[in-house]
Amino acid sequence: MKMIKSMPLEGAYFQEQTLDKGNAPESTELCVVNVFDEFEYQDVIGFGGAFTEAAAYNYSLLTEAHKKQFMEAYFDREKGIAYNFGRCHIGSCDFSLSIYSNVVEGDDNLENFSIERDRKYIIPFIKDALKYTGEDLMLFASPWSPPAFMKTNNSEILGGSLRVEYRRLWARCYAKFIKAYAAEGIKISAITVQNEPIAVQTWESCYYSAEDERDFIEQALAPVLDEEGLSDIKLLIWDHNKERTYDRAKQTFTSEAVEKRVWGIAHHWYSGDHFDTMRLVHEKFNKPMISSEICGVMGPMDTAVDLAEKYAREICGDFANFTGGFCDWNLLLDENGGPYHNRTANEPADGPRYEDKSIGCFAPIIYDKTAGELILTPIYYYVGHFSKFVRRGAKRIATSKYCEELQVCGFKNPNGELVLFVANIGNETLPVIVRHNGVCTKTVMEAHTAATILL
Repeated sequence: MKMIKSMPLEGAYFQEQTLDKGNAPESTELCVVNVFDEFEYQDVIGFGGAFTEAAAYNYSLLTEAHKKQFMEAYFDREKGIAYNFGRCHIGSCDFSLSIYSNVVEGDDNLENFSIERDRKYIIPFIKDALKYTGEDLMLFASPWSPPAFMKTNNSEILGGSLRVEYRRLWARCYAKFIKAYAAEGIKISAITVQNEPIAVQTWESCYYSAEDERDFIEQALAPVLDEEGLSDIKLLIWDHNKERTYDRAKQTFTSEAVEKRVWGIAHHWYSGDHFDTMRLVHEKFNKPMISSEICGVMGPMDTAVDLAEKYAREICGDFANFTGGFCDWNLLLDENGGPYHNRTANEPADGPRYEDKSIGCFAPIIYDKTAGELILTPIYYYVGHFSKFVRRGAKRIATSKYCEELQVCGFKNPNGELVLFVANIGNETLPVIVRHNGVCTKTVMEAHTAATILL
């Protein structure tokens, strides 16, 4: 058996060692982590992050050597962590350099629809990733807001709702975006209807009730996609925090046609665990789920260890409750956790300014502009303990653990290889005896360490 271990407090990552399989008595009862690969659950869709304009802008600042280092770190399986799943935004998002739309204000015929803004930073960024992943990179796209003239508050920010009379026109924007990206050689496989649909934010946002989302899908989005020859595009609803995941699905799926057309449910982590809500969605609707956004507030680099452990707990909890894909937020941010545009409440909607704020968000990889270096944070390695070793099409398998300090999740790759993730998020060293088919193998997990064990 092989174990790959990371010990961030010691600055040691992906350290390989061989375990002597069966080195503990079969009668062992204490400190056991069980692996039951006869129980196979949901398919793994992939692991990755978001190609935001902020991330793409930071990438554009890198030297050619740093660009190569960055791409290998994320997308190469041997030299990096094999990301194969990603998100992009339709129009601007809060991690754009300014508020923008693909549609000219008042253009009711979409004659001037354009992705020209995306060609500056985002599209070259994605194309460079595709050089490493090829067709293996699965992308989904999300809008933060329709154009101002399509909304009840005539603004991209501060919520507001999509005007009923603009539903089909807005749906056509999704189709045009997908086709425009396809013309660039970038395949969009899925879309979420709206990012965080019940959040009224000081940045781009748009309110949808469950009934709004249901009716938009049934009356506009699904028919337009069909008319445009895009029936293969997967639709995901909700794309917001987990505490309402089940309720939202139940309310949206009051239409049988919508339930049939919607492929899955997307969720965020910002309101706490609520892992059971995903289990309820699975039991009631049996649809795929993805973790579509997760990040933490930027702070001193030593706080990234704590955040990495929260990521580990989140990923284990998500997959144990039938989530199939994990997509982090920004792929690359600077030492201030940005950039992103001005998001103050009194900023006029028609005059957003680029603002490099002092406090932003962590990303797994940080570009320190002052030092001119890329920093691979503990978050990068903890996510990598999954993404590097768990292949698309793997099955989540059953496990059990003996204490809360251990975070555990198991998978069976398409080739039959078993992958066990174990993290000790506690302050004491813990013995771990991996038990599989009656064979017990002993190892040790030091405090604040993570490991991938290949059985």
